[in-house]
Amino acid sequence: MMAINQEKEIERYLLSKNLNSELFIEIKDHFIEQISVEQEEKNISFQEAFQQAKLSWKKELNMVKADLLSFKKIARIEKSVLQKRFKTITFCAVAFSLLIALLMYNDSSVFRYSQISLLGIMGVLLGYNLVFGKMRLYNYVRLGLHPLILKNAFVGIVLFSVVWFLGNDLTAVASGIMKIFFLYAMAVKIQLLYYNAKKTSVLI
Repeated sequence: MMAINQEKEIERYLLSKNLNSELFIEIKDHFIEQISVEQEEKNISFQEAFQQAKLSWKKELNMVKADLLSFKKIARIEKSVLQKRFKTITFCAVAFSLLIALLMYNDSSVFRYSQISLLGIMGVLLGYNLVFGKMRLYNYVRLGLHPLILKNAFVGIVLFSVVWFLGNDLTAVASGIMKIFFLYAMAVKIQLLYYNAKKTSVLI
């Protein structure tokens, strides 16, 4: 049975890696099990087993940039999980935007109703996050600088530049593109707020 002070030492080490709560608990359990097995099988002290555990987890717990467009540093293992989550968010946002774009092709009023619905959903999620202390208003303001939003803006600028370069008679096309990018950005923000409400790490 591991002593409380030894368990606290493991916790302090893992807290320094800024892991989200789910990963923290999971990796802590792995550390405790690994250290206990090492002590029993090799008949070594806690500190020796702890150092061996840290060495075996060194690569996964190495601090790296969370994203190309983020200055925040997180553990490599968390970055892997985060990037998978970002891919899911991006896929859902792109699929939603393209679906609405197809519907808009037949009925232009679809965009207006979609816009109102998205703003309503985002308002509810934002209110929930703020009221229940899931985030501060400052965090929401910074949401506009989230890597997924910045990538959307970058792609949008490139596309608008191409449209402008091709000619001045593409106003309708540019307007359509702008609407699609707006829908994408809103879909991303809604998902980020949803994950944040669940206390799931999404760099907010």
